[in-house]
Amino acid sequence: MLAQVKAETGADYIINGGMWNPDGTPCRGLKVDGKLLSAVPWGDMAGYGWDIPRDLAQTTDWQGYDNYIATSPLIMDGKPLEHIPYDSAQGGRRPRSAMGIVGDSLLLYCSSDSLTPEQLRDQLVDRGCSSAMMLDGGGSVQCDFAGETIQAQRMVHNWICVWVKREAAEPPESEESMGKYRVTPSIGLNIRSGPGTSYDKVGGYPCGAVVDVLSVSDGWGQTSKGWVSMAYLEPVEAIQRVTDNGIPIQVDYIAPGRKNRPGGKNPDRYITIHETGNFAEGADAAAHASWLKGDDAEKKRTSYHYTVDDRAIYQHLPDGETAYHAGDGADGPGNLTSIGIEICVNADGDFDRAKVNTAALVRLLMAEHGFPLDKVVQHNHWSGKDCPQTIRAIPGGWEAFLDMCDGCDPEQTELEAAVDTLAAAGVLTAVDYWKGNAYSASNVHALIKSMAAYVRNQ
Repeated sequence: MLAQVKAETGADYIINGGMWNPDGTPCRGLKVDGKLLSAVPWGDMAGYGWDIPRDLAQTTDWQGYDNYIATSPLIMDGKPLEHIPYDSAQGGRRPRSAMGIVGDSLLLYCSSDSLTPEQLRDQLVDRGCSSAMMLDGGGSVQCDFAGETIQAQRMVHNWICVWVKREAAEPPESEESMGKYRVTPSIGLNIRSGPGTSYDKVGGYPCGAVVDVLSVSDGWGQTSKGWVSMAYLEPVEAIQRVTDNGIPIQVDYIAPGRKNRPGGKNPDRYITIHETGNFAEGADAAAHASWLKGDDAEKKRTSYHYTVDDRAIYQHLPDGETAYHAGDGADGPGNLTSIGIEICVNADGDFDRAKVNTAALVRLLMAEHGFPLDKVVQHNHWSGKDCPQTIRAIPGGWEAFLDMCDGCDPEQTELEAAVDTLAAAGVLTAVDYWKGNAYSASNVHALIKSMAAYVRNQ
């Protein structure tokens, strides 16, 4: 993962590299430290080769360099390619990453915007590239450019890392603590002798360690043992993730080692929607969070990532871990590749509001992981089970739910239709005002009088 690569290497600039085959081998060309890791690159497919950074050049001579990477060239010898060599799987509009040469400088490009290869080529031409090459795209696109990041959960086969030499910086004199911070990378965090990756490693902090930051310089924090990157620290009072409708996500993980927390690597290709099926009063998200950590759920090998009710959202597993929720077996694609969300149906809850909150969570996950809407599926998709049962029982219920996930508000749509009806009948005139859903009492009174006059005249 991106954070792990950053923590391990300390690189200033990191971007996903080239593509790979279903069997895990890289393609179309990859050579690292003199060892060819891919099949023999295609002879006419130009990539980039280098022994040391200043030797970087676009070339087909993969044998002449210690390091070589080739995917799909976009610009060669200063000329944009009219016909870009790529397979259908790399076509269409999707997030993109690329590398190129501008003058004597390396250009790294990473964007979450959906672009075709041709649009990507044109953008790199506009940036002055004399040569350029498309890297892997879609859900693999991720980068850390000196702390500016585009995040994704998909595993990446190879990475391009760049280190920048820095001038030595004197730490500030103040020794007063600026606050306590927690180390977040699972592999820990390097401590350096100065504020930058060009300084020597002098130790490390383990994951979860709480440290006092005494001062900050250029994104690096001074501790009692040395300097660490602030990008991999979080305040002890960490800010929660919050949906666009204001619901904070409460993290309450199943303990590691429990039999209903299988771990593993989830590439997060789908979101699977369930309903809890528990109509008892009090069977809300908090109750299910408690149940998942207990012996019954462990015995039943039941787990999923989120539970949502009409007031709260609980997260039970990291998105990047697998779970037991899809009913397609321990090795089934539903369990291995999807994020499971359960909607509460408790009798004392508001199911419609729970659906609204779930749709908001789905929007957040789609934004975080780059999901298209067609990757949001029912539990029924994996195992044939009648789930989410309540939504499925309503004619058009699933389609309406997807509309909410796509940002459509059914209540607002119904309101706008009602306003249009009243406007057509001459009851009201300020259409935009009444569709705005923010009314003064005096205007509501005027509308009621206008409606009464309309009824009397019928």
